[in-house]
Amino acid sequence: MRPEELYVYKTLLEVGAKSGQSTDIGHGLSLATWMNDDSYAEYERASHHTLSYYIQGGKKTRRHFGEHSVGRGHPGAVCVMPAGVESEWSIEAPFQFMHLYFDRNEFDRQIAESYDVDPALVELHDLTFISDPVIERLCRDVIIPLDWQNHADKMSLSLAGQLLVQHLLRNYTNRELSPSPSRGGIAPFVLKRVRDFIETSLDRGITVGELAGIAELSPFHFTRMFQQSVGVSPHQYVLGRRIEKAKDLLGENEFSLTEVAQICGFSSQSHLTTRFRCTTGMTPKSFRRLS
Repeated sequence: MRPEELYVYKTLLEVGAKSGQSTDIGHGLSLATWMNDDSYAEYERASHHTLSYYIQGGKKTRRHFGEHSVGRGHPGAVCVMPAGVESEWSIEAPFQFMHLYFDRNEFDRQIAESYDVDPALVELHDLTFISDPVIERLCRDVIIPLDWQNHADKMSLSLAGQLLVQHLLRNYTNRELSPSPSRGGIAPFVLKRVRDFIETSLDRGITVGELAGIAELSPFHFTRMFQQSVGVSPHQYVLGRRIEKAKDLLGENEFSLTEVAQICGFSSQSHLTTRFRCTTGMTPKSFRRLS
């Protein structure tokens, strides 16, 4: 789901907001950062849900309800704009924020598959300027620091986005939702398909949604069942395979460090070095000398 195609994204561009980085993270989820300083935005029944996280500023951002308005924006503030809900906002001072957009049909599918509940009975709350430490931690400490264009970070972004959606489902709907019982691990023949896909895709971004689609599971169920089968999360497994492939290539001594980084899905030699050292305790160059 490309953010540039979505209603809220296009509306912000129309009112003069400046788009920062943006990316599709798979399975109906996408991200975008924004700078806005003086505008009035009106959203009329978007077909997708939007979570907004305030990065900097926001004190002079107000939401209007007819003749009344609410103005308690602040760094760390969270707003949720459900699909089909109208809202009006005025911005009178510069501030920076992040949006997570999620497809309504995908949201409903996760409700049905992960919680065994009719999606028609579940409504996402309309939230304005709340504080939530879980959302703040995922946005501030995980999503924003990552390189959104880096193939190796795509899995982390995908997983963080799925965690945000699951947090909203469990805490900000009109029903108390509990995950349906886990069905155990993934069948061996399905797990082999997933692993084979990972091995042939290490040079590009891989999302949880793609792997879940191969297994014909929701991302939530897939992540739980994959960990039961393999012992690590999908993100940890993919990173491990990237590092192991890098070790093999370094041992062959046929490729430069930059080429090894590209083949293994890292955005640059420095990114490969950082991840390789965190995992093995040595740099790729040192590993190559010892091979």
